[in-house]
Amino acid sequence: MGNKPKLAVIGGRLEDDNDAVYAEMSRMSGGRILVFPTASSEPELVGAETVEVFRTHGFDAIMAPLFGDGAARAARDPAIVQLVRDYGSVFFTGGDQALISNALAPKGVESPVLSAIRQVHAAGGMIAGSSAGAAVMSEVMIEGGTSLEAATYGVVTDPNRPGLLMGTGLGFFPWGIVDQHFIKRGRFGRLIVALNNSGARRGFGIDENTALFVDGTQAHVIGEFGAFVLDMKTAKRDKRRRAVSNISFSYVDDGDSIDLDSMIVTPGPEKHPVGRRDIAYRAPARSLRNVFGAYTLYDLLARLVLGDPETYPADHARAIEPKAGFATTVEFARTAESQVLMFERDRDFRMTAIDFRAAMGTRKLNSRQLAANRRKALSREYGVKPGRKARLMLLGSSPLRGGPELMDQITAQIQGPIGIIASASADPRQEARGFIRAFADHGIEAEDFGITIDNVERLSRDADLIERIAGLKTILLTGGNQIRLIETLLHRGEITPVLTAIARAHAAGGTIIAVSGAASALSGFMIAGGTSYEALRFGIASDMGRRGLVMQEGLGVFGAAIVDQNMASSRRLGRLAVACAEEGVRYGLGILEDSGVVSNYDNSKLTVMGVNGAVLVEIDLVLTELQGDDFTAPGTRLTFALPGDVINLKTGKITRTAPVEQAAAALDNLVNDVIEDCCGGLDSISSPGHPIESYIALRYSPEGDGTGHLDLQSIRDRHS
Repeated sequence: MGNKPKLAVIGGRLEDDNDAVYAEMSRMSGGRILVFPTASSEPELVGAETVEVFRTHGFDAIMAPLFGDGAARAARDPAIVQLVRDYGSVFFTGGDQALISNALAPKGVESPVLSAIRQVHAAGGMIAGSSAGAAVMSEVMIEGGTSLEAATYGVVTDPNRPGLLMGTGLGFFPWGIVDQHFIKRGRFGRLIVALNNSGARRGFGIDENTALFVDGTQAHVIGEFGAFVLDMKTAKRDKRRRAVSNISFSYVDDGDSIDLDSMIVTPGPEKHPVGRRDIAYRAPARSLRNVFGAYTLYDLLARLVLGDPETYPADHARAIEPKAGFATTVEFARTAESQVLMFERDRDFRMTAIDFRAAMGTRKLNSRQLAANRRKALSREYGVKPGRKARLMLLGSSPLRGGPELMDQITAQIQGPIGIIASASADPRQEARGFIRAFADHGIEAEDFGITIDNVERLSRDADLIERIAGLKTILLTGGNQIRLIETLLHRGEITPVLTAIARAHAAGGTIIAVSGAASALSGFMIAGGTSYEALRFGIASDMGRRGLVMQEGLGVFGAAIVDQNMASSRRLGRLAVACAEEGVRYGLGILEDSGVVSNYDNSKLTVMGVNGAVLVEIDLVLTELQGDDFTAPGTRLTFALPGDVINLKTGKITRTAPVEQAAAALDNLVNDVIEDCCGGLDSISSPGHPIESYIALRYSPEGDGTGHLDLQSIRDRHS
């Protein structure tokens, strides 16, 4: 194996079928590996599973029994020391990186097992780690915190406070600070804060299912995405303005290599310099995406790589921390020395970006600026205003999976032919075929446009297709993952011609049918994840890997309320109320299964359709309290609307056609379900699993006429 120390620094979520990464680990380790599940909360299960995956890739693998309460004691066990020496290479699983450092170097004192690992490493053995196992490799170690928390609150020492937690790692990787899940979880900001506060010069942010392999001083990347390499040598700091600028960075992709002494990047042999024919962008993105959202900064960089350097040398995005009212902006810029390369085959796009500059600043917003930001984020027109015949049809679940009533009502109110965009679906072709058959049964022609996140750029250049979409009377957006839909229609932060065509069709009097998750996506503030319990207990999650309410930018076509769907079966009333309170939006619209609403042209009146109905959530923004560790939203008004009822979103009133007794019973069921889900029962205000500490209190006062008031209160745990 030679005597050059070897490392495999993996950004987390290493897929079992990532043959290239496992093959390289096998080559560097000689096919023998000792697995340390020390960081895991379920070490025996995770350790056994990890060993089995290694074995399926041909490794001689075994688990080291070093975990749990006895981990520090086990780190002195001569038998485990001998296992390290016998196997010669080790692998640290994900979990909590502090558990690894505390076990192997308690209070900074090196254990015999750690000494043995260093010895076999110096002799040419490989040290590998994924997620927490990667974070522990640097001497300065990031222990916790999101980018938005780090930028807003800075470095903290109390794990119960929001901010960036830092500690001491094991120092296997001496070239800088390592961070993981980097692009997926938007960790660019927290790495900047870590570098700025630690004095470390360089940072290496490695994405999921991706590895940075180190052999001596030479490194190379293999994986699904790549790694950001940051250098603070030329950075300029302005503490008063909470700004850092002129940070040098490169993006090193699969197949690329980097000399860790000189920091010279060598692109992979398949990549070629971006030429004039490759240019796709000539102006900044017009998106409002959260700068620390999943893949936002990767997409921003991709735009600059494929951008015209003369007209489009820089771009930026920002995120707002609603609790503290701070806005953080990150800017990327090309320089005269920047190099951009790419590789594209079929649907596979790879890029390399060398010697770019980044800047990050955080500033306090006043109440007027926060309100203006909310208004801008909630509603968008895309350059055209809907005419009076325009309609939106928002469905709480797919009509293909319920009874016939909803589909019968839909088809009675629309005109064909229908254009189907199934990009939210995990299997878009199959989903589209299901709708085509269902519409055909009702004598209506429908067509699948086949638009997905993989081909939207190419299809957006098809002028005939764009005009066909713009001329439709009905467009259907299928259900599925609303994030996938947003990333298709706002591809890399750009308002695509497909989205503009949809807006034109709607403005000309067309109907947009948005199914399930797509209905949520039509809001300006889109609920993208989290349960009612998580929303109340943890608030907004600024990191996709955290428990909590995940909010992202939506399309803003329905700008009157925040929309949620599948309200009954998923018990989402609590998360909808929290979303409205956190974002400062007065109304939330929760649509039940087998139901929908039809909006008029300005979204002021909604007619309920289908079987079960919808609930209108109205937040008292004056009484809502979001400061500190307490969340309080007293007097939240709930109004249940049955099929045939009309909701007036200017007044919050409902014109009823159905008996109020039915509405009252439906609302009571909805509220009781969420109380049971979040508090463990109607007679308890404790969260599930915590019978003594009362983290969540929900108190409901029904009016008996389909309306009621819900008081929400929670003691927040910001670090889940």
